[in-house]
This record gives sequence, C-alpha cells and structure tokens, in this order.
Amino acid sequence: MIQNFSSKKIVVLGDVMLDKYIFGSVDRISPEAPIPIVSVNRETFVPGGAANTASNITALSGKAFLIGVVGNDPAHDLLVRETNKNKINTDDIVVDSRKRTVQKIRVLGQSQQLLRIDYDDEEYIESSTEKKIISAMKNHSEIHAFVISDYAKGVITEEVMKEVHSFVESKKIPLIVDPKPQNRNWYQNATLITPNKKEAEGMLGRKISNAQDVERAGLELSEVLNAHILITMGEKGMSLFEKGQKPFHIPTEAREVYDVSGAGDTVVATVSLAISCGASLKEASILANRAAGIKVKKLGTAPVTAPELLASCS
Repeated sequence: MIQNFSSKKIVVLGDVMLDKYIFGSVDRISPEAPIPIVSVNRETFVPGGAANTASNITALSGKAFLIGVVGNDPAHDLLVRETNKNKINTDDIVVDSRKRTVQKIRVLGQSQQLLRIDYDDEEYIESSTEKKIISAMKNHSEIHAFVISDYAKGVITEEVMKEVHSFVESKKIPLIVDPKPQNRNWYQNATLITPNKKEAEGMLGRKISNAQDVERAGLELSEVLNAHILITMGEKGMSLFEKGQKPFHIPTEAREVYDVSGAGDTVVATVSLAISCGASLKEASILANRAAGIKVKKLGTAPVTAPELLASCS
C-alpha cells in the first residue's frame, strides 16, 4: 500500500500558514522581567496548517495540490518558497490583499519551546475570493482524494463546503475533513472526519473524560454528521467509528513524545493516501496511528517519510 502512494494525487484545501522556528540557547534571566533571554543561533521556515498536510502527503511520496489564501506580504513569499521546496503544487494559492498570511512563530531554547507568537487572520474570505477558490478546485480532474484542512482562519466557508461536497460526489472520491468545531454542520456527509479530543468536545459542547465518553462522542458525531469519525487522543491512541460498525480502538504507537505539533496533519495525510489505495478505514487508521507515532518523536512539523513509515511496518 505504501509503495502505491506515489501514484496518488490529493487536493488539500484549507488554511495555509507559515511556521517559523527560532532556535537559541538560554544562559540567563532578563534583568527587565523574570523571563529567559534567548540568544538566537538560527531560524527556519516551514509550511504550516493546510500546507503542512500537503507536505506530509509529498513526504509520503504522494502528489499534493494545495488550495488556500495568503496575504500580499513578505510572509506569503516565504511560504510559497518553502512549500515549493517540498514539491507541492502551489498554482492554486490565491493572493488576497485584504487578508494577511497567517504565521506561527515558535521560540526554542535548548530544544524546549518557550514561546509561540501567532499572527492570525480569522475573517472569512469575501465572495470574490470564494469564487477563485471554487474555480481552482474545479480545475482538478484526475485526483484520488480531497482533504479539507480547516483551522478556522476564514478560508473554509459554507459556500466553499457546498461546492466541495458537490465536487467530490461528482468525482466519486473520498472527502477527509480535519475539522474545527464552529464549522461542524458544514462537514455533514463527508467520508471521514478526524477531530482530536478537544475538537470533538467542541463539536458536542461537552467534556470527554473517559473511554465511555469517547464512545458516546464518536457514535453521536457519526450519526449527526452521517460520516465515519476518527477521534485522535494523543498518548491514548485513536478511536474509529464506522457507520454500522462497532467502535475500533487503536493504542498509541509512540513510546516517547518529543513534539506533538503537526501530528494531526500527519494522520490526515496518511489516511487520505491509504484510502486512495483501497485500504479499509481500519487499515488506514492503523497506518495513520503508526505514522503519528513516528511524527511525535520529531521536532516541529517535520513530516514523516514513506521510507520511515515502511520501515516501521517491517
């Protein structure tokens, strides 16, 4: 299955971001305030958000086509540069001067994350930008799966989701959604929705405290949204809720956790490729869980590669 990933084409539509990492050393506390002083050694830029999902697809040897919105700013140029390095097609990135490119800046001292600074823009895109997004989507004729990567930064709108549902139905391809609670109802009838525990709580408006709560949450979401549900729970693994099937629980593969950022994007990328290759939802979820176990041992949003995933299955 993993060897067949290279023949699959996946569209990723969602909120693209630029992730910046500032690495340094900490030797003293500031005399101005009780905070560490970070002496900067280097900084790196990597694709984030929907762009990280696309990066994971290409790292796993699939072909990713990215659709999203950026501002007319220097961060946009950096994001496109880094995304192109990862062999992701960025022809469908829409530049909207009314938006700004979302950035997440992480400051690390001795490899420990000390601070995150977010440059956000959560305003929904205007109708003219919606039309460009929808037009870009319809230009893709031969694809094997469609991924929605929703970070609630304004690209995923009700109108965009209506067009996505119509498009995937006409193409008879799976729709995998990485959700945000406030847009819950727009995902109805997707093939698979992949909330983490916090997102599942937000979609239901209640806490999930134990295994029984997880089962109730998954079954309810599956029924309400008429979709298969994969709830990811960090160190507690994942739970798959297929319509008409008993819940399927998968223990975590991770024995040591270094950084969980981007693990959800790894799961979505792996699941979309596996389903495209004809895997059952159980098989795809088991493989995604294994990929997530590799991911959390890495710093930042570094993607999992196909050779790494293949080696873990041997």
